[in-house]
Amino acid sequence: MEHMVTLFHMHARPPREQNGARAWFARTPHGRLMQRRARRLLAAVCAALGVICALECVLSAVATQPVVVAERGIARGTIITAADVRLEQVPDHAALRGALHATSDAVDALAQVDVGAGDVLLPSMVGTRPTVTEGHTVIDVRLGDQQEPFPTGTSIQLASVVGCDEPETTLCTLSTQAVVMAAAHLDDATGMHVTPVAMPADDAVRVLAAQNEGPIIAVQGRPQP
Repeated sequence: MEHMVTLFHMHARPPREQNGARAWFARTPHGRLMQRRARRLLAAVCAALGVICALECVLSAVATQPVVVAERGIARGTIITAADVRLEQVPDHAALRGALHATSDAVDALAQVDVGAGDVLLPSMVGTRPTVTEGHTVIDVRLGDQQEPFPTGTSIQLASVVGCDEPETTLCTLSTQAVVMAAAHLDDATGMHVTPVAMPADDAVRVLAAQNEGPIIAVQGRPQP
């Protein structure tokens, strides 16, 4: 027992001796190197924390708001899809508070003007997608080869040199209440471009008969109320 107590006292150094050992180690080259590394590490950690705090202060001080931005160019008369727009955070400026703030406000709407990629969308730049009113139908109309296409939603009048009630008439109106429903597309059956147009059923019968005999001319009309 006496021998064990002696060994215990030999290995257990008093606190004063331990502090002296640390002071001696700190004066050695390896100890000084370790201290320099520890100081550098502590300084780097403090600097990183300072940067993080500064960024948080700046971000909290600058208020932002979400706005709808065009992901790519959108042509006038195009039905806007989810792939055409994105939501972006911008500074909360009074000039942008009237912009669209949700992509759902733009998706499935009608582009009223040409929109460039990156442009912020405003309510005046989008409109309601045209719908078929009661008593109307939609047919594919073959417009003249030189006819410039009209954007979707445009109110038009359809005319032709055939199908007139009076044979001596050089040009007669087939429909005064037609609306372009979609962009022109290629008809696989005929190999010609056709434009989906909504119009009263009686007008559609005249247009279908007339376009088999000659070209149909579209003239922009007044918007429907």
